[in-house]
Amino acid sequence: MKSKNRVIKVARVLSKLMSDREGIKVTVSGSTAYSCGGKINIPFGDFTDPDYVSMTHGYIDHEIGHEKHTSFSINFKSKLHLNLCNIFEDARMEKLVGSEYPGAKLNLEKLVLIAIKKGLFSEPVSSDNPLSLVLTYCLYKGRVLGAGNLCLDQYAEQALAYLKATYDNNFIDNLTEIVHGITNTRSTRDCADMAWKVIELMKSTDEKEQEEPKNGDDSDDSESDEQSDDEQSDGEQSDGEQSDDSSTDTNGNEASAEDQENGDQTSRIIKSVIDAIEDDNIEVPDFHEMIAEELRQEAENFSPSEDDSELRDIFSNTLPVTTKWKLMGLPFNNPELIPSAGKAVYRTLHRALIDDTEELNGFRNRGRKLSSKKLVGSVLGDDRIFKTPVIENELSAAISILIDASSSMARGYQEIANAVALAMSKGLQSLQVKNEIGFYSSEMCLYIAKPFNQQYIDEKRFQVCSDLYTPSGEAMKSALMRLNRQSEDKKCLFLVTDGKPSCKGSFIEALELAKILGISIAVLGVGMTRDNIEGLDDKYFTNVECVSNLKTALSKIVKSNIF
Repeated sequence: MKSKNRVIKVARVLSKLMSDREGIKVTVSGSTAYSCGGKINIPFGDFTDPDYVSMTHGYIDHEIGHEKHTSFSINFKSKLHLNLCNIFEDARMEKLVGSEYPGAKLNLEKLVLIAIKKGLFSEPVSSDNPLSLVLTYCLYKGRVLGAGNLCLDQYAEQALAYLKATYDNNFIDNLTEIVHGITNTRSTRDCADMAWKVIELMKSTDEKEQEEPKNGDDSDDSESDEQSDDEQSDGEQSDGEQSDDSSTDTNGNEASAEDQENGDQTSRIIKSVIDAIEDDNIEVPDFHEMIAEELRQEAENFSPSEDDSELRDIFSNTLPVTTKWKLMGLPFNNPELIPSAGKAVYRTLHRALIDDTEELNGFRNRGRKLSSKKLVGSVLGDDRIFKTPVIENELSAAISILIDASSSMARGYQEIANAVALAMSKGLQSLQVKNEIGFYSSEMCLYIAKPFNQQYIDEKRFQVCSDLYTPSGEAMKSALMRLNRQSEDKKCLFLVTDGKPSCKGSFIEALELAKILGISIAVLGVGMTRDNIEGLDDKYFTNVECVSNLKTALSKIVKSNIF
């Protein structure tokens, strides 16, 4: 990896993408975007391209909205019913997601702008068939009213204007009323009901309704002809007037024929719409599928350099992040020692993590250094004329602690590791040092027991049971990306493990990534020897066989100048 800035930029982007939301796991791999039962995958493309990054964020927020707010148990009457419901449901649930997460609202708005830019949301044209125009109006106006995508309002009104060439005012008014009802929807069922109302409206528009204005015109023409015949039979008009009447009759007949032809054409168009609805073979573009396809094409067309290929290999092998863990309730090892161990962590790490700044900006009534300004401006009775140092502590560190929760830790090591994690978090919290505690295994991914921005420590979330394999490198890469987002200068990742990562190559990649990001790594071994882990400098490794000797282990790490 030759480009340090590129690595750092991609790491920041991916750490945001892979942040836990509503228990949904986000992975980055391959060239296919998909969502399946609590998991969302993003293809690895050019993460330095702002549009690609915006599409990935918007896609994730869109799919999270479906996972949280969409019901998948509704029985639809046709494929068109399903597709039209999806149009309304997308707008409804995106509004909910945007109200819950302001950042998601911005992401989804950017996604719509990109869809317009790439032609996924295109301007309607007069040659579009009426069924397509109805769906276009539902899509755009639904998003304007439901999701607040005002940039689509012009397209929506244009589609409605073109529909007026085929349908009468009654149809237009009814369609408008149905679509405006999206502001009152509360569920996917409501959207399904809206969709069926639109379909029923199109099916109920028959030739008789469309011919009513035309029949009225024919009646008027008939009356006019009868009156003309009466006048001619009475002999009240001159030859010139009879010629004018003849010309008028000819023009009237031509207009009547043209109206008849237009009416027949309109009837044929409406019948074709009804036939298409009955056949149910209408292809309605799905927003989810359009964005997924666009991401796939972008990923496949991405021609990575040698450095980018290496980046793809490294960042594709990361663990998705979650805040939930299935196997809990394991008792701590020597829980009575955890409070004292936490205090030991505080004392040991204080000098290494806290920058002490001494300034002579205080005053006392005794000391060695006089303040000339105090002497000159001293008020009678104020004897605080001696300068005194005031120590100001500047927080300058962020620490991530990763705990191995693989099956090999079940030999009593997991209880020790959990106690070590809790003691370290308590000590760091007392220091007011930002810290994050994560547990990992191949089954449960990277479980965050306490994130950086959380002050409260819930001890029950640390009582993790061991499970399956040891993806140490993959977990480290995910944790490193999260740690890299913190603004502190000093950053360190502690790995508590019994060694033997499942993939040695991934572990080496994690060490290299940490080096590029400027993050130190220390390993606290539980029931392991130095030979159980490769690629790590000896001075950043030590054993901790009980929470009581945590102070000794940390002292060794601090003396190695890891910070």
